[in-house]
Amino acid sequence: MKPLYQVFDEFEQAKNKKERMDIIEKNLSHMMTEVLKLTYHPNYQWIINDIPENYKIPQDVLPGITHDTLNNQLRRIYIVQKGNETAEKLTPKRRNELMIQMLESLEPREAEIIAGILRKDQGVKGLDYKFVKEAFKDMLP
Repeated sequence: MKPLYQVFDEFEQAKNKKERMDIIEKNLSHMMTEVLKLTYHPNYQWIINDIPENYKIPQDVLPGITHDTLNNQLRRIYIVQKGNETAEKLTPKRRNELMIQMLESLEPREAEIIAGILRKDQGVKGLDYKFVKEAFKDMLP
């Protein structure tokens, strides 16, 4: 299975909606649906809305060779979810430290996917609420 950022690259290069739908269908995974749901579902709101300013993109990370995976780190995103009891108890400083640790354990392009979740926009041409609603009829309200 290819990394999600590569799927997003292919998606962005597609010439029309049918090609985009085909790319989604061909690369469908639990992680993809989770990222799309966390990004576009209005029930998921975030205490912060972008990568912390003091995050530094690791320069010594090779693609495919990182400390962790996007899939594992998605399980920890609750630390910035509005309404989450644990997240609400964290001080802004501690929340920032945990986000930095999360992001630095990933490839920079995977960290950008986390940033897209926080911004509620993956920044991928053609991938928006309307497209996701059409592709996954039961995912979004």
